[in-house]
Amino acid sequence: MRALITVLIFLQMPSLFAAINPEKVYQVETKKSEVYVHEGLFVGGDRAVQDVVVKDIRCAMNAGFERLVLDLEKNTQDDNKQLERPPYFQVSMLPLKKQLVFTLWGKPKLAFSAPKVIAAFKKSKWVNNLELYPYLEENKWTFVVNLKTGKKLIEVFELSNPMRIIVDIR
Repeated sequence: MRALITVLIFLQMPSLFAAINPEKVYQVETKKSEVYVHEGLFVGGDRAVQDVVVKDIRCAMNAGFERLVLDLEKNTQDDNKQLERPPYFQVSMLPLKKQLVFTLWGKPKLAFSAPKVIAAFKKSKWVNNLELYPYLEENKWTFVVNLKTGKKLIEVFELSNPMRIIVDIR
C-alpha cells in the first residue's frame, strides 16, 4: 500500500523527486532579510520540534509583495514554555510548474478551516489556488500553492512569538 501511495504522490508531484542543485538550497533566516530568489529549496525549523498545530494559512497584500503565513503553535499545553522555532520544514519554489510546495514535519495537526483558507486565497493577486493534501505520513504534511505566474521571486523566513513561517512573494 505504501508503494502505491508513493507512486500516486510521484504522479501528482514528480518535480519534488528531481535532483536538487546544491547552489539552490537556502537556509531560512529568523528575520526578514530582503533576499528574494526565483527558484530553489528553502529549509528551516528545528528537527527536534514535534507535535505542532497548524492554526491557519493566510495571505495579505503589502506594498510590493504578497505575504503567505503559516500560523503554528505547540499541541500540548503541559508547560508554559513557548516554542522558539517551528518544526523542520521545506518550501520548494518550482517556477516551471508555477508552484510553491510546503512540507512541514513534526507530526503537524491541522486546526484550520480548509474552505475558509481556500476562500481567502481567491482574493490573492498572485496565488491561483491551494492544494491541501491529506496526510500520507503521520510525521509530515504537504500542501501546494499554485501561482498565477512562475515569474515570481520569494523570500522565506520564520518568526516566533507567535510561531509562524512566512513567504513573501513579489
